[in-house]
Formats: sequence, C-alpha cells, structure tokens
Amino acid sequence: MLRAIEIALQFLTIVKVRLDPAADLQETGRAAWAFPIVGAFIGLLLVITYWVLSGHLPSSLVAILVIGLWVFLTGGLHLDGWTDCWDALAASVPPERRFEILKDSRLGTFGALALILLLAVKIAAVAQGDFPLIMLFIAPVVGRGLMVVTAYGSEHRGAGMAAQFLSGIDARIVQWVAILGFGPALLAGWTGIWALVGAYLGAVCFRRFAQTRLGTINGDVMGAICELAEALVLLIACIR
Repeated sequence: MLRAIEIALQFLTIVKVRLDPAADLQETGRAAWAFPIVGAFIGLLLVITYWVLSGHLPSSLVAILVIGLWVFLTGGLHLDGWTDCWDALAASVPPERRFEILKDSRLGTFGALALILLLAVKIAAVAQGDFPLIMLFIAPVVGRGLMVVTAYGSEHRGAGMAAQFLSGIDARIVQWVAILGFGPALLAGWTGIWALVGAYLGAVCFRRFAQTRLGTINGDVMGAICELAEALVLLIACIR
C-alpha cells in the first residue's frame, strides 16, 4: 500500500521518492487507486496556502499564487496534455496528422488559447471572496479520480505509455478510485454533488470527443480530462 502511494506521488507531482526497484507504467497503473490520495495531498496544500495568504493579500493575488502553486506541485504534467490535445483536436487535419501534433512539444495557437482560458477560469473562481475552500480541496481529488475512471476501458493504440498504464488497471482498482475520488465531494453537500456530476459529464464528453477525433486516447487525453474536471469543479462551485 505504501509503495503504491509513493509511486502515485512521484508520478503525479514533483516530489521525488526513492523507489527500489523503479516502477514501470504497468505498476503505476496498478497504483492508480492511490491517485485520489495524491489529489488530497495537493488539495490540502492549496487550502493551507490560501488560508495563510488570504489574511495578508488581495483575493485576486491569492488566487494567482494558489493556482501557481498548483501548477508547480504537478510540474505542469496535465497542463501539457491539455495544450497538446487542443492543438491536435482543434486542427482540421487527418487523425494521423493529429498524432504528429500531439508529439510536437511546441505550443500552438489552439493550445495557447486553451491554456489561457483554463487558468483564467481557475484563477477567477478561486478569487471569489466567498469561494468555499472545501471545493479547492475536492477539485484535485475529483480530477485524478475521473482521469482513471473515464479512461478505463477506452480504446488505445499500440503499446504506448497510455496502453501500458491502462493495462495495469482492473475493475477493482477503478472501484477504489471511485470511492476515494468521489467520496470527498459529499463533504460539500449539494454543491459538491453537483460539481462531481458536472465534472463527470464534462470528462466523459471530452473523452468521446477525443476518441472521435483520434480514434483512441493517450496520456495527453487523460491529462486533459484531469485539468477539465478540476476547472469544472471550481466553476460549478461559483454558481449561485
């Protein structure tokens, strides 16, 4: 159990854990049940940072610093998938060309616009003076839970990173991910439930959109699902 948490922590954050032997992607898939636990670790740090800074800085600046910490803790791992996806999925080109765009490390126009919009939504949501901090904790938990749940059983191509990762996931792991990833949303009452439902629908729709455009999913799509789910949780938390 401890090794699974260490694998998930190293895979999803900038925290370096000494693993002996090193984990491959299939073992990382088997450790995916711990992804929501890592999300809870990230969420707790974000809430503490917000609480410490909110008494000394304007809410808009606090929001920028909190989201900046969020990006730093994850090493921009899923943001990279988000931008790559929109560069590829929004382009009017054949599927094979989209795969080439996904592998291109350069940031295109669609990816840049998607990145700006995503970060703007997150910052604007957290900057609300009465934003419920429990939702800031829940967002990274739900995001990492949905990344696994919605990707399970999806079509994937060849023996790439996504295929190796998904080969380590079975129905039992998905059940634990759902329990650990979705359970905390209940702590926020109806707000948390509606945020979870909205994030789930958004994640499923994005996965289907990606499959339509690519014919499969990969690691970039999974990362994009995580980012989208997080943003939707924050966005729905602001609805009056």
